[in-house]
Amino acid sequence: MPGTFEKNNREEKYYTLEELTLSIKNVISKTYTGAYWVKAEIVKLNFYPYSGHCYPDLVEKRNNKIVAQIRATIWAGDYQNIAYKFKKITGEELDKGMTVLLLARVTYHEIHGLSLNIIDIEPSFTLGEMAKERNETIKKLQKEGIFDKNKKLPFPLVPKSIAVISVETSKGYHDFVKVIDNNPYGYKVEYSLFQALLQGDNAVSSIVSQLKNIASKAELFDMVAIIRGGGGDVGLNAYDNYKLAKAVAEFPLPVITGIGHSTNETVTELVAYENKITPTEVAVFILEKFENFHATLLDLTDRLTESVENIIETEKYGLESAAEIINNKVIQTVLQNKSRLELLKNRLQNGVSAFLKNKENGLNGVVSKLHYKPFNTVAEQKRRLQNEISKFNIFVNQFLSNKKQTLKELDTKLNLLKPENILKRGYSLTLKDGRIIKSVEDVHKNDKISTVFFDGTVISIVEKTKKNKK
Repeated sequence: MPGTFEKNNREEKYYTLEELTLSIKNVISKTYTGAYWVKAEIVKLNFYPYSGHCYPDLVEKRNNKIVAQIRATIWAGDYQNIAYKFKKITGEELDKGMTVLLLARVTYHEIHGLSLNIIDIEPSFTLGEMAKERNETIKKLQKEGIFDKNKKLPFPLVPKSIAVISVETSKGYHDFVKVIDNNPYGYKVEYSLFQALLQGDNAVSSIVSQLKNIASKAELFDMVAIIRGGGGDVGLNAYDNYKLAKAVAEFPLPVITGIGHSTNETVTELVAYENKITPTEVAVFILEKFENFHATLLDLTDRLTESVENIIETEKYGLESAAEIINNKVIQTVLQNKSRLELLKNRLQNGVSAFLKNKENGLNGVVSKLHYKPFNTVAEQKRRLQNEISKFNIFVNQFLSNKKQTLKELDTKLNLLKPENILKRGYSLTLKDGRIIKSVEDVHKNDKISTVFFDGTVISIVEKTKKNKK
């Protein structure tokens, strides 16, 4: 019953707090008699493992501003069933940041106040919201023209230095390291771990933060690998986040993902330069780049050797062909001139006989003249023939000499390119772990290095390195 008090000479009623709250409770219980489906975002889950109860804080946002807020309860029995069903259907743990469709009763307690008692959640609705977020992220990145930006980056022939975003205790990270360090080819790959949360509500900000950290020293790395082990599809909702996907799409280095699932690719995986299912596959992908480059070098070496051998063989064949042609030409010329001499001789003899018969008068004078003329003609032809033969001999000797000189120069160049001859000219090779050192950055203090000269090898320990100023 309400009490009374006097104010301004008039009696006024008042209620105790208990009476008022009980009245509110009574009105609410009579008005909201059933359960209602409510769409809301979980801003805090507030799960207590000891009791098994959960006390979510629910909100509704419009233009990123909260327009409604209420606290809720999920009792231990209901929470266990709801959490199991939610993870089984969505592949995600029920967590803050999710938009859910929940079945709840409106309750009011005179001490704890107004709240919603959640008795069920519809996981398929959350799946739809997640798919909606995924599609909106894809459309937004495509509209901004950056969806394929990371894929269009040039990939290094040999990714020697890798920035790895993972967790040191992750099985996936250890699988990656094992494959890289124990590769059967002996390839040396440097990697640096940048630890980040890989799933959950803070995964997006954690990974983005490490991407910014790596970008600030991008000149030290060839690529980035985002890897995690196990977990299936659990916790992958973060990889559909627009902020994370944009950071990967716009990253200045190629990004390879291996976050350990085989279902539909997340947006982050879609915009990455390359997506591999597991960290092991990421490691194999990197080693394949080394193997492909190695195979290319071997192929180029074989092709260079083959080209040089072909040039030598072609020149040798050309010289032999030229010598044969010249020899045949000389023989043909001699035979042609010999035939001409024989023909001329026969003509002269026939002419002399006819002239003797027709010119009996003055026979002695004519015979005297004819006695010298044939011999002079023959001598002249012999002289001309000897000149021709001499010219051909000179030409042949000069041609053969030029070709021999060319062949000798080619042989000299090949000998100069042999490693032992290069070393004899004062050069040396410096090796580390059996591999040629090409840069001072490949050598560090206390490294053991080998310097190879033409007549032996010197083993040294590095005391100090000094890089030339540009």
